[in-house]
Amino acid sequence: MSGLGLDSRPRVGNLVVRQEDEDEYVVGDPATGTFVVVGEVGARLVELFAAGRSVAEAADEVERQTGEPVDALDFVEVLVEAGVIDGRPDDAAAAPPARYWSVSRIPARLVRPLFGRVAWTGYVAALLATLVMFAAEPSLLPHYEDTFIFPDVVLSLLITNVVVVVLTIVHEVWHALAGAAVGVPSRLRVERRGIFPVLETDLTGLWALPPERRYGPFLAGMAIDSVLLFAAVAPRFAWSRGWVELPPELVRFLAMVVFSQAVKLAFQTLAYLRTDMYLVMATATGCRNLHQITRLSLKRRIRRLTAEENAILHNAHGTDLRVSRWYRLLYLAGLIWMIWFAIHFLWPSAKVTFGWAAGVLIGAPLASAYWWEGIALLVFASFNILLPLGVIVRNRRRTRKALA
Repeated sequence: MSGLGLDSRPRVGNLVVRQEDEDEYVVGDPATGTFVVVGEVGARLVELFAAGRSVAEAADEVERQTGEPVDALDFVEVLVEAGVIDGRPDDAAAAPPARYWSVSRIPARLVRPLFGRVAWTGYVAALLATLVMFAAEPSLLPHYEDTFIFPDVVLSLLITNVVVVVLTIVHEVWHALAGAAVGVPSRLRVERRGIFPVLETDLTGLWALPPERRYGPFLAGMAIDSVLLFAAVAPRFAWSRGWVELPPELVRFLAMVVFSQAVKLAFQTLAYLRTDMYLVMATATGCRNLHQITRLSLKRRIRRLTAEENAILHNAHGTDLRVSRWYRLLYLAGLIWMIWFAIHFLWPSAKVTFGWAAGVLIGAPLASAYWWEGIALLVFASFNILLPLGVIVRNRRRTRKALA
């Protein structure tokens, strides 16, 4: 229970209220990225709290307007439990401000041109031009061997990993800048998508905006990926046609960048992993909690759900239930593909990588340059394997702490 009572005046100054459907409203704080869906009465209570009314005064006002008694204190407790408002008494110190990624605090006027009509035309043109070059010169299509840019396999893998991390950060920076352009701050965090570790820009505050204003920030990462892909393909296309001369090392480096960016763009289309395209699809279909509803509806077929899980399904929005009927097929296909990918690629790759690193550490002189390459390769490989497990442990600890 919170410290609020009937005479309390809930702190709702930062909340936004946006009508979602005819009788549903989204209420939340863009600063914390926490939102709930309430009815018309709940939205009216929030408006009265924002006007300075106490819990009792707001309840009386709504009862006069609707002719029905309202348990405003219970509604406030729901908002506190959901983390939408601060449940401490009026005289308590305010909660510390949320901490955001500094990139997302850039003034909107400075970054808005990066996401205007001209900019989006450029992003789409870059992707289309790249596809044309691939069609005209199929040899430019990415191959797994493109990651080996040097005869030294260890050095190649290390450089590839570093480049992938840098390009991934650029992808997330563009999400953050697009959020800043519409006035939504963001946080950078490490998460996982299935068995894959990922960096993620938390733009939960976008749900306070109308759907049409969310697409740009959701697609911003893929937009800059398209530009970077074009920037890597174009010089190689010109080189393949004999228009320019490029050093062989640069040609191989660009091929590695092409492979990295192509894989990253393809990964974002895997909607079942809650990637950028999942957010676009969920917004376009009007879903609220599609991924969880789909997962629980499938889980129910093989094992008994907990009381909490049953309540989530029972209270699920009709749109989520309707879309989940076909989305579950995509979800299952994705799970099967991920298992197949782990068996046929991740596991063999891990064996080769760890075997190579072990051979280097055993055969190379202690503390030599080649020995340190083996150490670095071992660290990178372990990081990629153990990071998703670490994220799972971290998230479970946070959940237990929140429920305590």
